[in-house]
Amino acid sequence: MKLSKILFSVSLIASSVFASEFLTYDKLSKVLKEEAKKSGNYATTEEVKKALTEKNWAVVDVRTAEEWAAGFIKGTQRVGREAPEKALEGIVLDDDDKFVKDNLIVVCNTASRASIEAETFRKMGFKTVKIYDMHKWIDECNPVTTKYSDAEDKTGTKNKFGAYYAEHCKK
Repeated sequence: MKLSKILFSVSLIASSVFASEFLTYDKLSKVLKEEAKKSGNYATTEEVKKALTEKNWAVVDVRTAEEWAAGFIKGTQRVGREAPEKALEGIVLDDDDKFVKDNLIVVCNTASRASIEAETFRKMGFKTVKIYDMHKWIDECNPVTTKYSDAEDKTGTKNKFGAYYAEHCKK
């Protein structure tokens, strides 16, 4: 019995030592967002608008399908959360697997998911990877597009709602 108590105590101490090294999602994304701000990799709204018109830039959204359908920046492309690395291939590579868009802005609601995904995208070889949050876009009175409609399939094909703005943007 004493041996099992000793083993339990040792394993508890060992696990608490290793647990102190674990970085939670919130802490990790906070650190990465701060690093992005310091290094100039937290995109401004003007940079997003410019990137949407540039040939060598892609602006991709890593939010869920439901978040995307509710509102997105017109011109962005959804790569989702499940396998965004794979989804990017069709957006940034040509038929010979050469970069046609080697600069990237990654969007999500608060830039938390974007900051984490950006790390992977940098390792994939992108020249520049910046992050951006939808809340900033909306708060600065830029329009979002929605795919919601009263059609059964919710793809937005029955009604065209146009652009939406935050309540505080109305005059």
